[in-house]
Amino acid sequence: GINAEYGDREKISSVFTLPIDSLKSAYQVTVARSILQLPLLDSTCDFVASNTQLALADLYFASHIAKIQGCQVDIAGIEDYLNSEIAGEEASMNSLFKAVTSLSNLEMTVDSSVAEKIAAKVKKEDTVMAYSLAYLASAVLPGDVPKDLVDSIEDVAHRADTIGNAMSFEGGLMETSMFLKGAAVLSQKAGKAALTDQMTQRFANYIVSNKDKSGKSNLFYTLVGLDALSSGSLVPTHLIVLDNSAVISESQRALKVSLVNPLGITVKDSTAKIVSAKGAAGQAIFAPGPMAGGDGVFEVSASGLARGVFSAELGFELPSGYLAPDNSVVKVKCVLPVELKNAAFKLIDVDDNRVITSSDLSGGMVQGKADLSTRLIFDFTLLDQSGEVTLHQVFVRFTNTKTKQNVFFIAQADLKKKYTVDLNFRSAAAKSFGSVAGEYTVDLVVGDATLPQAMVVDVATISLDVPDSKEPAADLSKQAKPEITHLFREPEKRPPQVISTVFTALVLLPGLVLLVVWAKLGANVSNMQLSLPTIGFHGGLLAIIASYINFFLGVNMFTTVKYLAGVAVVTFLCGQRLLSSIAAAKKAK
Repeated sequence: GINAEYGDREKISSVFTLPIDSLKSAYQVTVARSILQLPLLDSTCDFVASNTQLALADLYFASHIAKIQGCQVDIAGIEDYLNSEIAGEEASMNSLFKAVTSLSNLEMTVDSSVAEKIAAKVKKEDTVMAYSLAYLASAVLPGDVPKDLVDSIEDVAHRADTIGNAMSFEGGLMETSMFLKGAAVLSQKAGKAALTDQMTQRFANYIVSNKDKSGKSNLFYTLVGLDALSSGSLVPTHLIVLDNSAVISESQRALKVSLVNPLGITVKDSTAKIVSAKGAAGQAIFAPGPMAGGDGVFEVSASGLARGVFSAELGFELPSGYLAPDNSVVKVKCVLPVELKNAAFKLIDVDDNRVITSSDLSGGMVQGKADLSTRLIFDFTLLDQSGEVTLHQVFVRFTNTKTKQNVFFIAQADLKKKYTVDLNFRSAAAKSFGSVAGEYTVDLVVGDATLPQAMVVDVATISLDVPDSKEPAADLSKQAKPEITHLFREPEKRPPQVISTVFTALVLLPGLVLLVVWAKLGANVSNMQLSLPTIGFHGGLLAIIASYINFFLGVNMFTTVKYLAGVAVVTFLCGQRLLSSIAAAKKAK
């Protein structure tokens, strides 16, 4: 059963094996091998004995290993230490969970006040992981399970994200698997299913979708989630098609399926039946009724064969506590061979309107000659056990025996399902054959998804005599093509240096005129007072001008705006202070 789900048992065993380099690694290896029912490693107990310290994390991992493998954890004061961790006022939900489960695994007494502390702490932390750990811890405590804690399972499940037909929590695979494990053990102790059928199936879809991911941690938490789903109050199931039997043929008429739990273990005491199995045209290949077999492995033989793809809907009767598969429809493809019938191969001289060569292919391959005045007509039908059929790919292939060049022509079917290839060599010589004369083999190639394999029929060998084209024949080989060179447009010719110099002088002339006008108006630069606002204002103006020049020389607009934003603020504030001081000085006079 596990092999059906995971395919390669040795590959999984190689992930959870030696070397073990930490107690956490030993814990994951032991738990994973226990879930997969693989032989446990004898050296794990020795590793636990020599590496376990009186620390909460160490005791948590060691106690799990001891419970599964029967190891001894001989450290003085374990019980007092763990109960002191529970009694601590600042104990987190994670600490309470590890201390409680460690005491339970080692069959030691748990402080009776822990149930109240768990209830208070989980409400305070109010996270998915806190609730998951609370479920796991409460499940191993003596006495009845608090009703409000069981009722909270469905409420917490509503926090999950739904994508398509899968549900998961924001924390990913680890958080989702830990929640499912906690919900499963608490539901079992309470004796009721806390999750709805739809939730259980969607969580299962998410966990199963992760089973092919690489990494030891991913695989470990996938196994934890699958184990939780397989041991909960509601166990989802899904279908596996065995032995590639979703493809049936004349030699393989049986559809074989297996109904398994999330760990790939077949569901005992289950039965299956065919509800319907019809194709697009309404034809049926399986008769409705019970399937042979039982205990999760079922088989049914096709009552009739018809080419096509069929949807086989299955129904199941399952033991109490099992959910029917989310998808109980199996796509079944029926493949059938075809035969070439009613073949008529003709080479006709178009100028004389006479048949040069004619054959029904019963005598084997046709030998013929063709030139520009020749026309080839090849008629045929394809038959299976139901009569004439049309298929997806039907074409005639010409292969030059010397150059191995292939030329293809599609065969067209009419309303009576008769195929025809009509080829005029006068028009096809240059266009299709590249004016390459020589000997060509002619094959009929038939391909379709409903064929067991492609059909290739040797039809003829034709000696083609065509004149060489004035233009070289198209190179249809796989050789490298000539290098493509591209000449970019040469830059425009620059103007003479005299023109550039005159233009620059004209651009600077307005600045010279500005200085002359200032002198005429009596601008008095010597009257400027040296102060911080004065220096800041005029320095800011110079900085703004410098930014414009820098932009002109190549700095992009966004960088220029960023510089101007800072300079403008300083210039504005200094200018305001400068103008205020000038106005105050004039008023004092």
